[in-house]
This record gives sequence, structure tokens and C-alpha cells, in this order.
Amino acid sequence: MKLPPCSSPYHRAIYFDIKIINFVLMSRELLWGSAFTMLCSGMGDQVDQLLQDWNSERPELDYSALGVVVRIQLLGKLLQRSAEVALRPLDLKLWEYDVLSALRRKGKPYEQPATELARLTMLTSGAMTTRIDRLEGKSLVTRTNDLRDRRGVNVKLTKAGLRTIDQAIQTRLDAAEEQLAALNAKECSAISQGLRKLLVAVSEG
Repeated sequence: MKLPPCSSPYHRAIYFDIKIINFVLMSRELLWGSAFTMLCSGMGDQVDQLLQDWNSERPELDYSALGVVVRIQLLGKLLQRSAEVALRPLDLKLWEYDVLSALRRKGKPYEQPATELARLTMLTSGAMTTRIDRLEGKSLVTRTNDLRDRRGVNVKLTKAGLRTIDQAIQTRLDAAEEQLAALNAKECSAISQGLRKLLVAVSEG
């Protein structure tokens, strides 16, 4: 479907590593019609311009799934950056938050085997060891040998670590509310359900 040219403020090129998934929200004709209208009216986003450019070059291809995937990728980068900024006043990096959060949300005694922490945060054992070292250096966690497994190590929040993560979770919640301020409750619920379904499908695939 060949789209006519239009003038738009979104002319900056964006490059991504893309893995296209089989996920189409609407028919190609409806998608392009609404996307093109939004782009020309100034309501579009960078992805609309990217798809417009590709459609001009290869109009025989269907870019509907690509639009969904690229937006998720771009949002992931922007939301991560926003979370990192929100945590700076606490002198906490996002990866540090992830580890402390994994310990805190499981409840007392706020302790987990290092291998379980690696699984929860989707890290290798080597990467987790490095992160535990750094958190221990900041007195946010302690490390003890696992009595049931001589090769194992348990990681536990210190009092300082517990105070830090309790402050950090409120900071993350406030930041999340601000990030989603453009959406109403119904839209948030619909997006959450769609993303949950997609995450399960991609994880199992």
C-alpha cells in the first residue's frame, strides 16, 4: 500500500535490532490509515515515521507487527532511563534495585540463595557474584555459606539494605505513575493484559 508524502516533525532516523513476532492488533489497512492520519496531524510518534519511510521503499511488505515490536523496544529504553534517573537520589543503580527487590519482596528473613537470585533477575551466576560483591561493599547485603550446600551462598538484606529498598520501591511506584500519566485506568488495564499475553507467548516460544 503506497502512502502519499506528508510533512511531519518526526524525521530523525532510529535504528533497531528487530525480531519480528506474529502479533497483529488490526488489519493492515486500518493500521496504516490511522497511523498515516496521526502522522500528518502531528499526533504520530517516531515509529510512525520509521514505518512510513519503509513503506515508501518497500510498499509490498506488511509492517503492522514491526510497529508493535519497535514501540515496545523503544519504550523499554525510555522507561529504563526514567527509572535510573528516579533512583539517583537514593544513590542506587537499577541493577542494585533489582537484586534488593528480589530479596525484599519474598519477605522475612529477606534471604535467598545466590542461585535463586540469579534466576529471579535473569543473570548468570558469574554476573550475580559480581553484583553481590558490590552490594556487600555498600553494606546493603551480607553473604553466608549455605549450611545445606557447601558450594552454595546465601544473600541477606542488612538493615541498611532494608531501609534502602523500602524507600526505593516507593520511588519506583511514583515514577511509574508519572510515566503512565498519559493513560487512563481503562487504557492501563488493556495494555497490561495485552503485554501479559504477549510476554507469556514470547517467553514460552
